[in-house]
Amino acid sequence: MLELLLTSCIVTALTAATLASFAPVLDRMRVISLVADFHSALSRARHEAVRRGRRVDLLPLAVGDWRSGWCVAIDINNNQRIDAGELVLHRVATALPAGVEITPRMTDSKRTYLAFDPSGRPRTAASASVPQYGSVLFRLGEQRRKLLIGFLGRVRVCDPDRDGAAC
Repeated sequence: MLELLLTSCIVTALTAATLASFAPVLDRMRVISLVADFHSALSRARHEAVRRGRRVDLLPLAVGDWRSGWCVAIDINNNQRIDAGELVLHRVATALPAGVEITPRMTDSKRTYLAFDPSGRPRTAASASVPQYGSVLFRLGEQRRKLLIGFLGRVRVCDPDRDGAAC
């Protein structure tokens, strides 16, 4: 019985040590998955804008907070929120991991949204001729990834810790 108790204590200690070392790996995988979901929604919004020949927005489900999820929609009244009667084309409403930070830095910093015009270019809510470009930083613990959105609508993902100034 004593040997069994000692063996189970050793296994428990080794398991606890191993799980602690996997936390950064799990955080990195969660951030990569979130960025992939967001990138997919951005691509969907751009594609739908070109296909439908009208402006299509990527909006947070809760006003000003991307952590609640996001949706691709046709925002008829241009208020950067989903109202009754507006068409939602795609929705990501999964619970994000605790501690996730999503920080947008866009040209129109007064509102939280991304929008594409019929040419596939990102546009601000204020003007169809002013591009909405910048970045969205995803962070969980020490893990970070950044989506860069160019003024022509090109989106790329980078790692600020690895890519440095290019990110």
